[in-house]
Amino acid sequence: MTPTGRIAAFVLLTAAAAGAALWATRESLRPRENAQEVGLRWLKDEYHLDDVTFEKISALHRDYFRQCDRMCRQINEADRPLLWRARHRNRQPGELDAQITRDQIVCGDCEKAATEHLKQVATLMPSETGNRFLEDILPVMQHQRRLHDENLSSNIRR
Repeated sequence: MTPTGRIAAFVLLTAAAAGAALWATRESLRPRENAQEVGLRWLKDEYHLDDVTFEKISALHRDYFRQCDRMCRQINEADRPLLWRARHRNRQPGELDAQITRDQIVCGDCEKAATEHLKQVATLMPSETGNRFLEDILPVMQHQRRLHDENLSSNIRR
């Protein structure tokens, strides 16, 4: 390769590296939407909500997510029975049963609050759209609960 060719290749590779670095820097500094905003945007698009309905649902979601955050903290702070075997080998079986019951109550309360919230959202939509929304979303939530219960049961047997 001639000296001019080497210089041209070096300049092109340097420009490509600088462009990649610029892109990576801009991407890492770009503000990200949180999952709630993405979900709300999907809800508006999927169910063709007008702006007034969307604003009401957004306000309802903000209130619910405060409650949801509190319940998530409760779940995270709970003495999780699945971790007991590794941490507390000397606990009695009755303690495990009581803790599993408490865990199921906390999860049940969370699921009940989520179901009520989804029903409130559906009432803000036109009737047919609200029914379709519940038909789409409630089975997914029930499936998640079944998976949680199966995982809990399977991990206890181990």
